[in-house]
Amino acid sequence: MATSSRPCSNWSATRVGSDARDEQGNCYELKTVTTKGVTTGRDVGLPYFARMRRCYFIVARGSQDAYGFTIEDVYFLTPNMLEGWIQPFEQRIQADMQLVEGVIVVLMEAGFRGDLDRLRALCARGLTINNPKIGWRYIQTQGVRLGDPPALRLRELVAAHPLPSG
Repeated sequence: MATSSRPCSNWSATRVGSDARDEQGNCYELKTVTTKGVTTGRDVGLPYFARMRRCYFIVARGSQDAYGFTIEDVYFLTPNMLEGWIQPFEQRIQADMQLVEGVIVVLMEAGFRGDLDRLRALCARGLTINNPKIGWRYIQTQGVRLGDPPALRLRELVAAHPLPSG
């Protein structure tokens, strides 16, 4: 996949950002699994969910043996297909953020003179979920199985489901 000037993440050598881009600049998260769920990441928060809404997910399920990884199934998911998985986690974090804001209001009313912006930033950094998994059943019911030939089917799906701009 070629690179493009259209940004999809803050990619760096630290593996932050999307795994691949196509010639149109579309971003992709590539996942391989041998279990019943796809791992997402450590300390997943609102910025991660925002990034999920700007890229496609391709998930390959298979098995690992002495010769390597053998793919059994490959699924394609758009941001809209992932929305049902994203929303409950996002709502949980937003509820925690409201709690923090409520505590800050109480501190202000009590005359607290500390750095409330710093407190807000520290709390926001901690409002994450550790490695929430996307279940394989969710992938099967919400995603599209690529089948053979996967590259041709992938191009068709990307054309039919353009990513949101911006």
